[in-house]
Amino acid sequence: MDEAKNKTNQAVTPGPALTRREWLLSLGSAVVLSGFRGVPEEAAQEAHASLILPPGLYRPSLDHLTDALSSDGPFVSAQPGARTEYVRPRSGPFVPQAFAPNEYAVVRRLVEIILGEDLKNSSAKPAVGAPASIYDEVAGWIDLVVSSAPAVRKLARNLPADQRSLAVAYFGNEEPVLQVETFEPERICRDGLAWLGEESRRRFAKGFLDVDASSQTELVQAISDARADRSTTHGGTRLFDFLKEETVRGFYTSRQGLKELDYKGNSFYGQSPSCGLPASDPE
Repeated sequence: MDEAKNKTNQAVTPGPALTRREWLLSLGSAVVLSGFRGVPEEAAQEAHASLILPPGLYRPSLDHLTDALSSDGPFVSAQPGARTEYVRPRSGPFVPQAFAPNEYAVVRRLVEIILGEDLKNSSAKPAVGAPASIYDEVAGWIDLVVSSAPAVRKLARNLPADQRSLAVAYFGNEEPVLQVETFEPERICRDGLAWLGEESRRRFAKGFLDVDASSQTELVQAISDARADRSTTHGGTRLFDFLKEETVRGFYTSRQGLKELDYKGNSFYGQSPSCGLPASDPE
């Protein structure tokens, strides 16, 4: 603690630029020394504001930090001077960027089937400007993943050689890097939705959204992990694999999913919280 106090006190006096590690340590000490009660004390904020940062690193305001952490709603009001892109309430209906309206309706229905119908019984009411349901929120996430994929691939392919080597070393092999460079979810969705529509018309003489719920479930089971022959792959199975992964990711990073997990992150603690299990004697 004494060392942390010294670091913060020294930060008030102009000096050489801090390293990233020193800056992060000083941010933590400023919060701890303030006895964090929701809003850091003025002295800690002044010390934090006087830090000299390395090139390319900007300083988050503790005002912004405490405002975000104290908010229970889906939206955080942007503080003056904030450089963070906050999620904004929608002023109109959601407009998908990666899918045509009829395609997006199919994706949303598939999300509904994957997550399960029971989530429709949630008593939680959406905030004004927020997605109408968790199904809409997750479908919107999938649209974002697909629409941003071309730009992500381009950036990955244009990484300088030294940065690409660093990424390979971080993952331990080249496969994850190649995955980012070559993954085309837009093609997977295009081919998969086409397969689903054709198969629905072949079986039921109707499009996917025009058949009843039991027929939709039958079609999804034919491409899911529960299908009879797991060795068979085609556009439909690849679509299901992609949607399943992103549906799970989208749900468990949403407020509702984090609440279901009883996630305790994104919070400041005066001391490390326990896991709730009784302490065991060291052997």
